[in-house]
Amino acid sequence: MNFQTPLYEKIKTEIDRRVVTGLWPVNYPVPSELVLATEFGASRLTVRRALRELQTAGVLSRVQGRGTFVLGPRVPCAVFGLVAISEAIMASGGAYSCQLLSHTTLLPDDPNRNMLLVPDGATVFFSSVLHLEDGTPVQLEERYVHAAEAPHYLEQDFSVRGPDAWLQQATRVTRVENTIRAIRADDALRQHLQIDGNQPCLLLDRSTWRDGVPVTRSRFIYPGDRYRLRSAHDAHITRDELMAGVTGVR
Repeated sequence: MNFQTPLYEKIKTEIDRRVVTGLWPVNYPVPSELVLATEFGASRLTVRRALRELQTAGVLSRVQGRGTFVLGPRVPCAVFGLVAISEAIMASGGAYSCQLLSHTTLLPDDPNRNMLLVPDGATVFFSSVLHLEDGTPVQLEERYVHAAEAPHYLEQDFSVRGPDAWLQQATRVTRVENTIRAIRADDALRQHLQIDGNQPCLLLDRSTWRDGVPVTRSRFIYPGDRYRLRSAHDAHITRDELMAGVTGVR
């Protein structure tokens, strides 16, 4: 099944490509919204959305009165064998708890539906869960779920351990893609994670598919000083599997 990519996502992808390949190096002045709108045959609002999301992702920086500049490329990272945050905390002897901040169906006109590239008219579920270790926030999870792949998702109570374990049993996944990058926290994120404005965060962005059909899109956001990434895998795993970021954890 083919899914049409929104124009702003195509613009983001192309700008990201220019940054990653070095065509637009660090501190490169990004062309104006008008110039980009003409180049891509898009409205300025569409270009503005693409630039704003790249700024949130830590790829671009907007300087008041000067313009928008390149911060640097996001480095793709193969992540293998990551376990659910609840299991990791309990395995280390910590006391795990979580707060279910949102658990709902996105409205048809909600722009966040585009986080999961499903056909028009498809239902998308959304959950936001704050995970804590010994009462301290260590991860904010934002999860988008294709309802057709997990129709009973909203019936579950994720206020105790989070969605991971249930999704592993309820869905079938044939491909997983993980990307890690540093981001700046907005006011809402700083409040949830109880951090100040100068502290960077680590974003693990995970997408899953079943035979080409989107299943989930998950954003796991960690305070930079409260998270360590560890990856382990058997020596016999193939390079293609490692680069694909194959893992049994959703």
